Amino acid sequence: MPLDLVVPDLLSPADASAALREIRLPALEKWLARADIETTVDAGMTGWLARTFELPSPAPIAPICLAGEGEARPGAWMRADPVHLRIERDHLALHDAAMLDVTRDEADALVAALQAHFGRDGLEFHAAAPERWYVRVPEAELPATTPLEGVLGRDVFGLLPRSKGAFNWRSALTEAQMVLGAHAVNAARDARGQPAINSVWLWGEGIAPSQVKKVYALVYADDIFARGLGALSGAQPRPLPRAIGDVAGLRADESALVVLDRLTAGLRRGDESVWRKAAEDLDAGWFEGLGAAIARFGRVRVALPAEEGIRVATLTSASRWRWYRPRRPLAAHA
Repeated sequence: MPLDLVVPDLLSPADASAALREIRLPALEKWLARADIETTVDAGMTGWLARTFELPSPAPIAPICLAGEGEARPGAWMRADPVHLRIERDHLALHDAAMLDVTRDEADALVAALQAHFGRDGLEFHAAAPERWYVRVPEAELPATTPLEGVLGRDVFGLLPRSKGAFNWRSALTEAQMVLGAHAVNAARDARGQPAINSVWLWGEGIAPSQVKKVYALVYADDIFARGLGALSGAQPRPLPRAIGDVAGLRADESALVVLDRLTAGLRRGDESVWRKAAEDLDAGWFEGLGAAIARFGRVRVALPAEEGIRVATLTSASRWRWYRPRRPLAAHA
């Protein structure tokens, strides 16, 4: 009855602020010292999940996310997420919806404007949630893209979609920026001192797979990609419980996935106090209970995306007796 916990945005890169690098989580550090740790080459949480569910590469993230929204739809899809582009020093940096507080009315109005402009090109825009937008495109016109998390805060030049068909996606992005920048929604946001929703980021292209391997019986997640994988694989999706002790029991032949992404919002907003509070809450509610979870589930894996690859810490009954292993600060595992 194995249990997998995936915790994105906990391990900070070497160039992160001292506040992020110096945090100590006593419970997690204790269990990391006792675990068997391997490093995989997966690109972030999404890459690890894609490999775990044996998806093709590149993974068709957008249609799987639509399934997680409860809106599985045929055809070729991309995420077209609302973003803010801003000139910083000598480059154009991208910031995602975590800092935008997009409302439902704003999303509907802006997506309607994009649809009016691009409908003649065979594109179909859809806002499944205020901060998650999608676009259906002719399959032959799917570009090669860069995942959103790979461009946050970076210069977007050189990371723009690369056309593989006749449609010029870079020109289309320029047109989208003109449509959004001139919209009344952004005039109102500017008057309120809010950052403009002045572009979209296209990524996660593909067609939903006809079949997804059933890896878990239960998937606890707010993350929409994880929920989509659960829905398409036949797992039972559930909302995140408060603590590890609230994860339901499993049969001997079953396993469960928990995605603990409570750190992401604070990190992307640049609010280190919110991030720290979320990390400390995870230590108290989830990592302090790892010993009891090992006894219940037999094996617990903690997957921690790092700057390069994923640190996967495997805990078994043997781990409970490795009290002699020295602990290291959390940052030493990044």
